[in-house]
Amino acid sequence: MKRVLMFLMTATLAGVTVLGCTKGYESQKISGDTTIALAAASYPLVKGDNSLMIKVIDASGKPATNARVDVRYYMPPMPGMAPMEYTSQAMAKGDVYAANANIAMEGGWRIDVTVNRPDKPTQTATFNVDAR
Repeated sequence: MKRVLMFLMTATLAGVTVLGCTKGYESQKISGDTTIALAAASYPLVKGDNSLMIKVIDASGKPATNARVDVRYYMPPMPGMAPMEYTSQAMAKGDVYAANANIAMEGGWRIDVTVNRPDKPTQTATFNVDAR
């Protein structure tokens, strides 16, 4: 009985540790009358390809699906290091926008999401993320 109990406790702890490492990222910012939400399937982001999902919500609370969404991700400048800055355009997939971020190295990164909609001012939100 003790062996079974010990095995179950070990398996539970191992499962919590593994699952804890794959928790996703979700954050939202308000810019003017627009809410910009950013999500990633796993967090911290990984060195290499990361899929980002962006949701743009208008003042009435509905998804804005007629926007151009640009993504700029960069590592803040550090002394003695070349700048790392990349851009991509997110593609509409239903009521969300999908983008890929190919993170070049581990560390702290910033993601700027810029939303351009017809007859609306440009809105931008900045998200601070980590990569491991």
